[in-house]
Parts: sequence; C-alpha cells; structure tokens
Amino acid sequence: MTNRYLLPIILLLSTFSILSAQIQLGGLPLGLSQPKSLLPAPLLSVAGPDVAALLKADEENPSNRFAAPVQVDIDINSHGNWTLLADGTQVWQLRMRVPDAQGLLLFYEDFNLPLGAQMFVYSPITNQVLGAYTGQSRQRTDRLFTGIIYGEEVIIEYQAPADNYTVPFHIWRVDVVYKDDGPEKDLLSFGFGSSSSCHDNVACPEADEWQNERNAAARIIVVVEEGSGYCTGTLINNTAQDGRLLFLSAFHCMDTYTPIYDLWRFDFYYSSANCENPTEEPDFRSVLGCDSLAGRRAMDFLLLDLFPETTLGMEFYFAGWDRSGVAPDSTTIIHHPRGDIQKIAQANTNATVFPNQINWSNGVTTPPNHHYRVTYTNGTTEVGSSGSALLDKHHRIVGQLHGDAGTTTCDATIAYFGRLSMAWEGPDMGSRLKEWLDPLGLLPMQLDPLGGLRAALVTTDDNEPVANVGVSFYVDDQFIATTSTGADGRLLIPDNIPTTGNLRMEFAKEENYSNGVTITDLIKMQKHILNTEPMTAYKLLACDVNNSNSLTTLDMIRIRKLILTVTPDFGDGGVPSWQFFSADQNFPDPLNPWSPGPRSNVFNFTMEAGFRLPDFIAVKSGDANGNAMVN
Repeated sequence: MTNRYLLPIILLLSTFSILSAQIQLGGLPLGLSQPKSLLPAPLLSVAGPDVAALLKADEENPSNRFAAPVQVDIDINSHGNWTLLADGTQVWQLRMRVPDAQGLLLFYEDFNLPLGAQMFVYSPITNQVLGAYTGQSRQRTDRLFTGIIYGEEVIIEYQAPADNYTVPFHIWRVDVVYKDDGPEKDLLSFGFGSSSSCHDNVACPEADEWQNERNAAARIIVVVEEGSGYCTGTLINNTAQDGRLLFLSAFHCMDTYTPIYDLWRFDFYYSSANCENPTEEPDFRSVLGCDSLAGRRAMDFLLLDLFPETTLGMEFYFAGWDRSGVAPDSTTIIHHPRGDIQKIAQANTNATVFPNQINWSNGVTTPPNHHYRVTYTNGTTEVGSSGSALLDKHHRIVGQLHGDAGTTTCDATIAYFGRLSMAWEGPDMGSRLKEWLDPLGLLPMQLDPLGGLRAALVTTDDNEPVANVGVSFYVDDQFIATTSTGADGRLLIPDNIPTTGNLRMEFAKEENYSNGVTITDLIKMQKHILNTEPMTAYKLLACDVNNSNSLTTLDMIRIRKLILTVTPDFGDGGVPSWQFFSADQNFPDPLNPWSPGPRSNVFNFTMEAGFRLPDFIAVKSGDANGNAMVN
C-alpha cells in the first residue's frame, strides 16, 4: 500500500486580517490617498530564492512548499526615505521588489510603534492595502507579520508623529511565494478558490447539523524557519469547561521543521455565507501565536494553546471528545483543503481501527492500531486538510487527520486519522492529552462540547462592572429566558440558547432614578452648555434625560425636579433610569453622540457563523460625574 503524507504545505496566503478587527484599523496610506505630498519611495531590490532548486527539492521530497524565506535587515535608519509634512508628521517609505515573486510576506521584530504612529503595507501595482497597524497591533511578543501582498513589489509606509525619532520595527525576513496561488486547481495552487470541486461548503444542506463546529475549526498558517504552510485544527473542550483555547491539530504540520509558534496564525470563520462558492474571498478573524503543549508522532496529534490576547469579541465553540477508542459508525470533518474556505466531508460507513503499521512518504512509520481508517461517502481531503478533527455522530472528536491512501477521488477517498484514545496516555505531559483535556482529574470517557454565546461584559464607560442588569433573551420572537449580570459584570447566557436565528435582548436595571443624581451633575451640565468644560459622549447621553437628542436647560429642569422629589423620574417621554449601548458603537463626533441613531435598551442581532455578542456600556441617566452606585 502506498500512502501519501499530508505535509503542511509550505505556503503563504496570509492576508493579515491577522487580527482582523483588532490590529488593522483600516484607512489608506498617504502613498495612495495623497501621493503628490510624498517623495517617491526608493526601490530596494532583493534577490529571491533559487526557484529551480526549490522545485527540484519539492519534486524529490514533496513538501508542497510554495513560499521560501529570505533573510533581510531593514529599518527606518538603514533604508527608505522621509517626507516631512506641514503638520510635522514624518512619513517614511520603502519600495521593495523581489523579481518574479508571486507574493511577498513581511516579518517584523522589535515592533513597537509610538503613540500616534501608524504603518501600512501595500502594493503599488494593484493598490492592495494591509493596515493601518498601530502600537495596539503589538500583542504578547514584539514580533508581527502582515500577510501576503500579491505580486513582486510592496511598499512599506510608516507615519511618525512630529519630533519622534524612535525606531519602530525591524524587518528581518521576507517569505517569497514561488508557486502559483489561485484557483487554477493544479498541484501548485493553494488558497481561496483552489480546492477540488468535490467539496461541499459548510453552508450547504449537508452541513446543517454541523453549524456549531464551524466556530471550532480554523485554518492554520504554519510558520517555520523553512517557510510557511497550511493545516487545519479544532478547538477542543476540557473538564474545567473554562474556555481555554486548546487547539488540536496534526504533529506532521511541524514535524521535521523548526516551528516559530508565536507567529502561527489561526483563521476562524473563513467560510462561505451560502452553499455556492463565493466569487470574492470572505472575511475571517484571526488569532496570532500559540504555545505547543503536547504532541506525538505515533498517532500524529499536536495540542496547542492559542494566545488569547487577539481574541477580543470572538465567538468560539469547543468541540467535545470521546476517548473510549470505539470506532465510530459515521464521521464528519470540517477542514480547509489547500487553505481554501471551510468544507465538509462525511462518511456514513463504519470507521475501522487499522491493524497494520503505516509507512508515510516522509519516511515516518506509525505503529499498528494507532489510526482509524475512514472511507468518505461525501467529499474528500487535500493538502491543508491535515489536522482536521474526526467527529462522530455525537459531535465528539475521536481523532485528527494524518493523511490519505494516495488517491483523493470524489466521494471514495480513504483517509487515516490518529486515534484520540491512543493519545490519552503517554510518557509525560508533553506526549499525552490526559492532563490537558482533564485538568480536574474526573477521568470521563466522553465530554460534551462547550459553546454558544460568550458571557458578555457590562460596564460603565469608566470600565466599572455593573451588577444586577436584567436581560431577557428572545430568539426568532420566542422567549428563551431572563438572566442578569453578576458582581463582575458578566452576563449569564441562558442554557441551550440557539446559535443561529434572530436574537433580541431587552435590558433593564433597578428603577432608583435618583441614584447618582445631585446638584454637582447640574453644575457639570451648565459648564458644558456654556462650552467651558465639554462632557464626554456617554455623559452627554446620560444627561439628555428628556430624550430630545440634545443637552439643554430643559434637561436640567427635569433633573432638578427629580433632586427636589417633585417627580419620581424624568417625566413624560424621559429616558429610563439606566441606558445601555453596544461597546462596539463608535461616536464619529463625541459632542454629538446622538447621530448613530435612536436610543433603545432593546438590541437585535442576526446570529450566524462567526457571530459574536458584543460587550455593553451601562449609563446611569442624569449622572454627569459618574458617582452612581453600580452594585
């Protein structure tokens, strides 16, 4: 029998959506928006890798690599030029070219942009833009990579505030894409649109029962010293049920390479919105960096601990597992073949424990009885599918994809999955799953998933947690339950709430209107009206008690009546005692916070794959100085 080893395709298709919403602030570089205001960016030509040698090496040892690293030494003092703008802003630019490159991926170290600075990376040919990156883009480490810019040229633009001369980063590596990346569907194709037509998207009817698992599976961009590549993996639950970002994938994704774990990227929600393949690449959200906890070659498992710093606002699902070792009678995988969007493959026939050793094409031999053998009845696998979880009919993980039998035909592919049960025990914690998946020592044979909506945080605009906020949940107009926030401001999510549908949340808090409302608030309001001490956006919303979308002496009159106990509230048409706002809401004009739309303590959301429940800001009406009792 000839087996093909699913190597972690040394790739590079990384649009640095890498923290999609977290570290890229959007906008355009001045080189595109105001090109005449800048000096031309000087060109630095960098010699690329020996493509002929790489292709020959790939043919002899098919690693499916399509990008290779080139070491560079670039900072703002050694390369590029500066333009000083009229307002004092300093703009540094460098144009880099690697002849015949299919794409370029830049790696940074000592990344520390000062306050007020920002950086863009863009193509001068196609105007593709990544950024803006700021000091907030730096996460656990001082290293960063900004994704692929297609083509052989890239411009780096750094905008520094006046009189700041610190060195904000050092570019130490450029990965050069030397194989085609696109939808031609040949052996050299990877990325969006490149997978086989055999696959069904996870939005197709075949995947209706597997929508929760969409939020557990992710595409991995594996970064090693030898290049970059694709694999797949899945978030997995543990007995503490604490949402720790434990992520199961395949050992061979990094085997024989030198992994750089703090630069691994995990792309969640990378999927089509409907059954048809999209014509434009869908958005995704990414997590950057991880620690390696455990792994073993014999059953090809790799357990990672994702860095949580880049997960703000992301919704996750943690798959359950079964370590009984009983071969499942039907199975499903959700995977990213060739680094493409999420696909689903299924087998409605029994998996079997494979009784023989397996000789893989990279020279590795795995022992007998360490793998399940699965024959697909719908879909197939390809390079990049490696590491995807094998899910039984109870939606529990029983293994992860190691490789196939050498033929990936539609609907009849034979694949081999390392058995989770065999990975439970091992010589030490670095070679077994037991302590990581069962930190409480409960020794369960199975564990159900952890998922649904995350516990949103309710705070004041001064970040003080707000307790006893009651929230009624409705899905598709059906009442689910009413819960409340605890002392830490966390909102309890009802059990078994659906993860898809139209969600309505109705907020309310105690009706003590006079809480925090004093003469001092009237003084602050008067100063704002006289334009001597402007108030913040949330304080303006708090003090617009007559709900007129403005702050005037009429609001002061209503508050004075409340203080003097002439009225128990803010009068007819007035606002409730507490008002609530999505923490995601922005105020383009802080002095006119009413422009985003009418205020309401009722929030409506459409729940679908990748939906995240935002945090919320609680505002005590009439309280201009923030001294209301929140607990």
